[in-house]
Amino acid sequence: MAAPITPCDSCGSPIPDSDLETGNAITLLGKRYCPGCKTEAIQSVSLDDLAARPAPPKAAPAKAAAKAAPRAPSPAPTPAKPPAPPKAAPAPATPAPARAERKPAPPRRPAAAGHAPTSRMPLLIGIAALVVVAIIVGVVLSRGGSPPPADPAAGKAPGSAAPKGPDRDAQAREAYAKVEELTRRAGTSWDLVLAAADKAKPACRGTEWEKRLDDLRSRAAREKENEDAARDLGPLIDELKGAVATDPEFKRFAELQPKFMLALQTAAKTDPARMVEIRALQKDYNGKYEKLAEPYYTEINEAALQLADEKRYDDALRKINTFPQPLRHSGAWMSLDKLRQDIERRKKK
Repeated sequence: MAAPITPCDSCGSPIPDSDLETGNAITLLGKRYCPGCKTEAIQSVSLDDLAARPAPPKAAPAKAAAKAAPRAPSPAPTPAKPPAPPKAAPAPATPAPARAERKPAPPRRPAAAGHAPTSRMPLLIGIAALVVVAIIVGVVLSRGGSPPPADPAAGKAPGSAAPKGPDRDAQAREAYAKVEELTRRAGTSWDLVLAAADKAKPACRGTEWEKRLDDLRSRAAREKENEDAARDLGPLIDELKGAVATDPEFKRFAELQPKFMLALQTAAKTDPARMVEIRALQKDYNGKYEKLAEPYYTEINEAALQLADEKRYDDALRKINTFPQPLRHSGAWMSLDKLRQDIERRKKK
C-alpha cells in the first residue's frame, strides 16, 4: 500500500513522508512545507516564533491576569491630580482685582502715552527671550537622556552608560539563548537554527555574545553540511555498485575513480563504518581491471622488447600502441609506457 502523502500548507503540492524524513521538506510551527516553499517559510518566521515552545499558550491567561491587575490600582493616582488645580486657581484671581483698580485712572494715560510703547517693548522682548531660553533648555534636557546609549560603546561616561549597558547585554543574551535552545531541541533542522542565528545577529552585534553566536552558527553550518553529505552518501554508494556491475569492459573506469574518492571522503565525515564497504567495492573493481590488462601487457611487452633488440624501433612502438585504450589507466600500461619512452630514446641515438 502506498505511503500517505501530505499537501504543502503553502502551495498545496504533495509531500511524501520520505521528504520529511530526509529533511528535504520540513515541519515548521505545526505546518508542513515542500522543498520549494521551505526557504521562504523559514525566512518569514521571527526569532521568537522559532524559539517558542508548545507550552507557552497555557501561560497566556496568567499574562492576561497580570496585565489586568495593574489596571485596577490605576484610579489611585487620579485623585492626586485634582488638588493641583485649586492651588493654581488663586494665582490668576489676584491680578484681576489689581487691573480692575487701575481702570478708573484714565487721566494719567494720556501723559504716559508717549512712553508706554517704549516701556512695554523691552518687557515683551524679555518675556519672549525667556520663553525661547526655556524652550531651548527643555529641548536640551529632553535630549540629555539620548546620549547614554552611545556612551556605553565609547566608554566615556560610566555614570550614564550603566543603565543602558545591562539592558543591551540582556537582550543579546536572550537572543543567543533562544538560538542555543533550538540546537538542543530534538528534531529541529539545521536550516531553522541557521535562520534563527541570522535573526539574532543584530541583537548580539557589539556584545560578548556576538562571537558565541558566530561559533554556534559555524557549528550549525558544519552539521548541516555533514547531514546533507550523509543523505547523499547512500545514493552515491548505490550508484557505484550499479556502475561496477554493468561495466565488465571497464569503459567507465576513469569516470568512477573520482566518485570512489568522493564516497570515501564523505563517509569519513559522516559514517566511517561505510568506508570499509566502499574500499572493498573499489578494490574488487580495480583488481578485475588490472587482471584484465595483464595478458595484453605480457604479450605486447615481450614482442616489443624483441623488436627493439633487433633495432626495429618503429615496429616496437607500433606494437606497444596496440594496447587497449580503456585499459590505459592500469599499472600494466604504466610499465609499457616506460618501455615506449626507452625505445624512443634508443631510436634517437
